[in-house]
Amino acid sequence: MSKKRLPPFGFGVMVAFCALFLFSCGANVEDCLRDESCGPVIQVASHDGTLPANPRDPFWDGAPVPVTVELGPQMITNPKWPNPSTKEVTVRAAKNDAGIIIMLEWDDATRDSNFDHSTLYVDRAAVMFPIVADKEAPSITMGEAGKPVNIWQWKAVGGERGQPGVRDNPAAQLAYQTTEDLNAEGFGTLTDQRQQNVRGFAEWKNNKWRLVFMRSLTNANADDVQFEQSVLMAVAIWNGSNKELNGQKGIAGWFLLKLN
Repeated sequence: MSKKRLPPFGFGVMVAFCALFLFSCGANVEDCLRDESCGPVIQVASHDGTLPANPRDPFWDGAPVPVTVELGPQMITNPKWPNPSTKEVTVRAAKNDAGIIIMLEWDDATRDSNFDHSTLYVDRAAVMFPIVADKEAPSITMGEAGKPVNIWQWKAVGGERGQPGVRDNPAAQLAYQTTEDLNAEGFGTLTDQRQQNVRGFAEWKNNKWRLVFMRSLTNANADDVQFEQSVLMAVAIWNGSNKELNGQKGIAGWFLLKLN
């Protein structure tokens, strides 16, 4: 299946973009599609059966349409990062009556984790959503005061919430990964939720990462995004071997995760 390819949406461009054009993204963010102001669209495929957690499940080669989005530099907050090593990420998504899965796939020549030794520079990825749909999207720099965001962050590390991943190959050691459900209202305000509702499953194979985030469509947690309608989403990728950490990353967003 051929991939759709979409241009980068860097932090500075997107802040102006949202302020100028997202005036119609109120109760239903899809309203902004009428004037093509929402940017890239990721169509969430509907599925009647169980949603697969395995990033290599044949399901991913079927209904979910892959959309490849270019990653741009982070040039708004320090430390600025003008040349991220990861240039693009491919996004797929699907849902059933109860849950949603989002898969990210990107090239990475090395698997950087702290499974064998301690290091800060490990491979990471995150998706970010406004908690509440509004006429203007929150700042792409992790939200802003009064406009919180919900962030799902995966790291190729072990930890308190480490989950067993899948083997890179039959002879490889089992990798452990941490997936966290987080909130922020601006740069430097990242907070770990007490109630963790997101699971993540990743595999590095053939110089590519495939990462699946999995969660229920809705829940009773006011700090979580609720998938009752289409939502805006942003993506960030960190490459450990390029010493990327915190603001040093490749970014894309806001774009539309279309549920209908």
